[in-house]
Formats: sequence, C-alpha cells, structure tokens
Amino acid sequence: MNAKFSAITDYPRRAQLFYREETGQPLMLWAFIALASFMTQILLRRELLPGEFGTLNTALGVIGLMAVPLLAVSQAFTWHLTRKHSPGQEERLAALRASALLVTETFAWVWGVISGLLLLSAVSVVQLPRLSLHLFTLLSVLIALGGILSGAICRSNGRLRLWGWLLAISAVARLFVSGGLAHSEPWAESGLAAFLIAGLITTAPALSQSEAGKSERMKALKTVALDRVFLLDLGATFSVLLAIFLFSSADRIVAQSWFGTTTANDIGYVDWQIFDAYQTAGLLGRAILWGTQPLLLVLFVRRSQLDKTTRASLDWFWIYIGALVMGITFLDLFHAPLSWLFCGRDYFRTSHLVPGFAMTMIPLGLLQGLGMFSLASRRYPECFVLGGCSIAYLLLLFLVGRQPVLMPAYMFGGGLVALMLLLFVGIVRWGRKQP
Repeated sequence: MNAKFSAITDYPRRAQLFYREETGQPLMLWAFIALASFMTQILLRRELLPGEFGTLNTALGVIGLMAVPLLAVSQAFTWHLTRKHSPGQEERLAALRASALLVTETFAWVWGVISGLLLLSAVSVVQLPRLSLHLFTLLSVLIALGGILSGAICRSNGRLRLWGWLLAISAVARLFVSGGLAHSEPWAESGLAAFLIAGLITTAPALSQSEAGKSERMKALKTVALDRVFLLDLGATFSVLLAIFLFSSADRIVAQSWFGTTTANDIGYVDWQIFDAYQTAGLLGRAILWGTQPLLLVLFVRRSQLDKTTRASLDWFWIYIGALVMGITFLDLFHAPLSWLFCGRDYFRTSHLVPGFAMTMIPLGLLQGLGMFSLASRRYPECFVLGGCSIAYLLLLFLVGRQPVLMPAYMFGGGLVALMLLLFVGIVRWGRKQP
C-alpha cells in the first residue's frame, strides 16, 4: 500500500523532471508565464470597451493560426532528432541536425511573406472591424514568427535558460504594458500593441543571428527535401499541431464574423456584451486544454522513446485524462466566481455560457490527448485524419455557428464526430494487424 502511494506521489516530481529534460525549463516557469498571461486577459477584459475584448481574441486566434506552420517545423526537428530510431541512421540524423536551424530560419522568412499575403486575402473572411486591427495583426504575426525562430536558435545553441528568462520577462512586460495602454486607450489595438512590444523581447536572439550564405541554405534545404522519413514526420507534426489549435481556437476566430460584425440582419447593431461574454467563456474553457498540455509533452517524451506501446507508457495519458476531468469539474463548479473575476458585476452573461464550454472540452481534450499519443507512437494515418477533421470542424463552425448559445453545442458535436472517426481508424488499423 505504501509502495503504491509512493509511486502515485512520485508522479509530480517525475513530471517536473521530464518537462525540464524536454524543454530545458522548470515547470514552475511555465506556470508563472501562464499565470501572467491569465492576469493579462483579466486586465484587458475589465479595461477594454464593449466588443473590444472579443475582437482582440479573434485577432490573437488569427496570429496563433499563422504561427502553427513554423512551430510545426521547429518542433518536428526537435522531436524527430530526440526520439528513438533504428540502428544505422546516425549519418542521416547528423545531416538533419546540421541543417535544422538553417531550414527553420529560411522557412520563417518564406512563411512570413506567405502569411502576410494570406492575411490580406482573408480580410473579408475574418472581418475585423478596423483597418488598423488588420495592420496590427499582420505585424504581430511577424513578431510571433520571430519568437518561434528565437526559441529554435536558443535550443540549437544550448541557451534554453536564456530563452526561459526572455519568455518570463516578455509575459511580465505584456501584463504591465497592457494595463497602461488599455487604461488610456481601451481598444483592441492596445492589446495587440502590448503583444508587439513584449514580443520584441523574445525576438532578440533572431535579430542577432548571423546571416548564412545562399549555398549553405540550399544545401540544408536539399538535405531535408530528400529525407522522406523526416518529411513524413514533419507532415504528421503539422497535422497534429494544426488540429490541436483548431479544435481549441477555431470558434474564437469565426465568432467575429457571426457575433462581432454588423450584417443586414443586425440592422447595424451588434450585441457587444454577448460577444465579449462568449469570448470570455471560451477563454475559460480553453484554459483547461492549455493547462494540461505539459502533461501531454511528458507523455510524448516517454512514448516516443519506445518501439511499442506498453502499459507503463500509458500512465501519463491516464494522468492527463484525470487532470482534464478535474479541470472540467472545477470550471463547472466555480463558473460564477471565475466569470466575476473577468467581468466584475456584469458576469451573468459569461457565467451562463461557461458550463456549455466545460462540457465541450471533454471531446476536444480527448482529441488533443489522442493526437499527441498518435504522433509519439508514429501512428501517421491517425495524425492526418485528425488534421483533416480539424479543418472540417473549422468549416462547420464557420457555416453554422450563428448564435453564442448554440456554438458550444456545434463544437461538442463536431468534436465528438471527429473523436469517433479517429477511434474508428485506429481500431480498423489495429484489427488488420491481428492474426
């Protein structure tokens, strides 16, 4: 009994150890950054004018979506080079390791240009209410890409401690700059300006990076282009990261066009209070998914080092499920005080929407966990199915998510269908391998 209790209580210490090994940062640093970001959102929610907080979250969702491809490239190199491989691949891995930073840097520049063109062409789809917001969003995307590149540079140079300090300083700067700007100029542009200013801190390593020659870049790109094993891993990584982002944030992007933009049916009027309430409730729900992601990182590290799934390798998956259930229960029980924390006296609209979001996190959290498990265990068909389902999920919300009260229901239904499809593919593939 004592041995079993000791094994259970040992999990938090092991989680901190695994997280430090994978990221080079203590888990408490991640908790500090998450707390600073949470406080920033509370401050902005209380200071911004009606409708501006909802619009700000839409812009942040677009920024996050544009950052996913570069994040996938960076993480694909990191995870592919550290996972277990069959013997005889040392030369291939050494070539990839030498090319990783140059390829990531080159892709960052190329994707920066492409994302700018995509944002310009998507103006009528996202429907941010002012041209200045589109400009700030575009600049913030470039800053976000620079931050991801800086993280890759620090990892390549063995300076992860510096990267951790930069993230922490940036989070604190964002908190104080947001407070100052939002108090004097309570518009969504103030939140994006704070993001830009704080983001300059994390882009410092990328700005100081020395320029490589054209021949070196072409050689690095050729090395990656000819490595089919890595390209498959890269595609799966992008698919899973895209799915995790869309299943958690697609609704806050499409909410602008349905709830935060005037149409002929609105007769020039938008209920900005319900728009803000919806985005706030969605933020509280998404906090559960974001808060449990360190456990998924530990799960990924442990499973990716094995050739086959073992019972012990699933321990962290069940711990993640337990944490997910605890988070959903906590949110459901304390939705009123949490809503008050963000909204003050006018918290009833938000509090009314939070339970629906809490229930929605059940299938979306399972999809997030199964996605990381599939990627860690190299179940590539499941990874690509998950990515395809996330795009269909985005289209579903864009086409039918017309009312704030009904949007969580569509999210729950879309997530449940995607979960059933993912499990069906996994079971079919497992059945084919049985004698």
